[in-house]
Amino acid sequence: MSSEKKILSHLQREEDIKLGERILDLAERVQERNNKHTTKFLNPRETKIAEEILAQLADINYLSEGGHDKAERKRVIIFPAYLFPEHQNVPLSCFKIKGNFDFVNVGHGDFLGALTGLGIKRELIGDIIIYRDTAQVVAVPEAEKEILFNLEKVNEVPVEVEKMECDEIIFEEKHRKEIKTSVASQRLDAILSAGFGDSRSNSKAAIEEGRIKLNWVREKNPAAEVSVGDLISVKGRGRLKVVKKRGISNSGRIKLQIDRIT
Repeated sequence: MSSEKKILSHLQREEDIKLGERILDLAERVQERNNKHTTKFLNPRETKIAEEILAQLADINYLSEGGHDKAERKRVIIFPAYLFPEHQNVPLSCFKIKGNFDFVNVGHGDFLGALTGLGIKRELIGDIIIYRDTAQVVAVPEAEKEILFNLEKVNEVPVEVEKMECDEIIFEEKHRKEIKTSVASQRLDAILSAGFGDSRSNSKAAIEEGRIKLNWVREKNPAAEVSVGDLISVKGRGRLKVVKKRGISNSGRIKLQIDRIT
C-alpha cells in the first residue's frame, strides 16, 4: 500500500476520499514550493478529516480558524513544519448585516441565499451568526467588496453592511434541553424519534426525503449508526447531540442522554 493510500485508508465515503486527496495535493505543493496554502471553508466533518491527514505528515504544520472560538466552518492554513502556528494568520473577513426585520421573519437561510445570490460560492462563506436584528458573517477576504458594495437586500428587506472585527462577534445563547431516553438500537431513525418525540415512521420518512444531516452530511439511510458525540441536524427544527450512554436497561434497551438544541 502506498503512503497516500495508507493515509486515506480510514475514509469510506467518496466525498471524504476526494477531500483527502485534495488535502494531500495541497500539502505536496506546500512542500515543493516551500510556501503556504489556505483551504476554502470546511464544515466540521471536513475540518476533522483534513486535520487527521495533515497530522500524519512530518514536514507539514497546519492551523484551523473560523473567525471565533465557537466556529463550525473553518479554513485550514497549511505551511512548512519549521513555521510556528501561533505566527500564522488565516485570511478571514467579518461583516455585520443590519435591516428592519420587525415584520419579516428571516433566518440563516435567507442571509446565506442573499450572499450566494451575489455569485459568492458557499465554500467562500463561513459561519453566519444571527444576533437580534443583525447577521454576523465570516467570509474569505476575496468576497469583501462584493458583500460590502453589492448586498442590498435580504428577503426583500433593505440592509446595511459594514465590516467588523471578528473578535466582536456576539452570540445568542441557544436553548438546550437535556433528554434522557432509551432506544432499542442506535439507528438514526430511532435517535431522531426519541430526540424530537416524533413517530418512528415520520422520522424514517424525513431521513429518506433528505431532510436530515448526520455530522453535517445528508444521510438518507434510516439505519445509519449514530455514535456518542454525533450531531443530527433537522432543517427548521434544530439539532440533536448524543451526549453519552447511560447504560443498559433491564429490558436490554440502550439508555442515552441526548441534548436538543434549538
